[in-house]
Amino acid sequence: MLAKFLYRAYAGFYLFRLWRTRHFTPAGTLVVAGIFLSGILGLNMLKTTVYQVTAFSFSLLVASMVLSLMPFKLKAIVNRRLPEYATAGEPMEYEIEITNLSSTNQKGLVLYEDIQDPRPGFEPLLSAREPFEHRRNAWDRKTLYYRWQWLIQKNRKARFNAVNLPDLPVNAVIRVPVKIIPHFRGKIQFTGATIARPDVLGIFNRLKRIQKFQQVLVLPRRYPVDPPILASSRKFHPGGINLASSIGNSDEFMSLRYYRPGDPLRNIHWKTFAKTSELVIKEFEDEYFVRYALVLDTFLTQEDEAVFEAVVSIASSYIAAFQNHDSILDLLFAGKRMYSFSSGRGLGRPERLLEVLACIEPCRDKSILDLVPVLKAGLGKISGSICIFSGWDQGHRKICQMFERAGVPAFIVVLAKEKDRSKMEEQIQKDISPATRIRVVHPDRIEQELGKR
Repeated sequence: MLAKFLYRAYAGFYLFRLWRTRHFTPAGTLVVAGIFLSGILGLNMLKTTVYQVTAFSFSLLVASMVLSLMPFKLKAIVNRRLPEYATAGEPMEYEIEITNLSSTNQKGLVLYEDIQDPRPGFEPLLSAREPFEHRRNAWDRKTLYYRWQWLIQKNRKARFNAVNLPDLPVNAVIRVPVKIIPHFRGKIQFTGATIARPDVLGIFNRLKRIQKFQQVLVLPRRYPVDPPILASSRKFHPGGINLASSIGNSDEFMSLRYYRPGDPLRNIHWKTFAKTSELVIKEFEDEYFVRYALVLDTFLTQEDEAVFEAVVSIASSYIAAFQNHDSILDLLFAGKRMYSFSSGRGLGRPERLLEVLACIEPCRDKSILDLVPVLKAGLGKISGSICIFSGWDQGHRKICQMFERAGVPAFIVVLAKEKDRSKMEEQIQKDISPATRIRVVHPDRIEQELGKR
């Protein structure tokens, strides 16, 4: 009952604050503050004349609000020139293009970006955990206020300030540069823009909303890391790389032979058919190539969601480091089901894997052991593996031992807090042979401990 009341109160207060910040100019905010302050100080009208300030300020406010009822005649088109991607923690620059279709020049306008409603649902408010929430006192944890604020920021991705627009001549197009810093990965979904014009007193704004749906994907934060050196060898893949650059096999050409019923028509050598009128088939040799598996631990068992974000950032860093390698990289993780995405050698760009990581969410209803059958099924094709783990337990140990028995070189990164680090390192030394490369990393010191040397 208390949680529902707090949720409705926070949701209503968010809408009220949004209305207040857009309708009142900075001068109007001072007028409202003056009304409250002078009203408190001037309660006793027999001993002070401060109440006159209250009356005068209130009159100004009412007059301004009445003037704001006059129609705001603005016809304009808003378009954003957005980059293809942004990166969490790095500045993002884009341009807002505004075309004035009104019959008069427009001056003194202010633009507010409209994004998809960032208010979380009731269930996410109860199930989510703010980073370091365990450090807050019992009252803050009970009222959920700081968790609400964190979810608002997470859904909004970045802070958008009001943009003061230059004069808009009739039928003119202007471009206004905007710079923001996204702090969270995911999609920034723009729903339009709100253009405000203050009344003649400069206290209350008249608003004009213009719809324009656009979005930009914010990729996870990345660090400059060197790809791990794995003593891996090429593995035999029957049939080569299917669907590498076109439908069919991408094997190496060997020879020609006569057509046999059942042969794929796409392998017919048409030049020979044109000369001899006989169907001839191209034969291919199966390929050997290097294929790496990037195993991502999405199973969040602890309350600190910052550990999960660190796992995603490390995985993104290694994907970016493998961009120039002539190999295939498979990204394996679990969500509502088991997922596998590949890049390299015609199977897709590394940016595709980063797009996947930009929208990945923690998995709370499965365990790391659910990945074992998937890894075991493709173990014969894997030349090497990179595992990013958020902790160390029986499932992580089983995956590492499986790679050891199969002779697959592995590079393992395990996230650990400072208080658990020494104990975890001792346990890992007991569970895994020294031949397996394992790095225990603090979530707040990723660049220092994994960065380029």
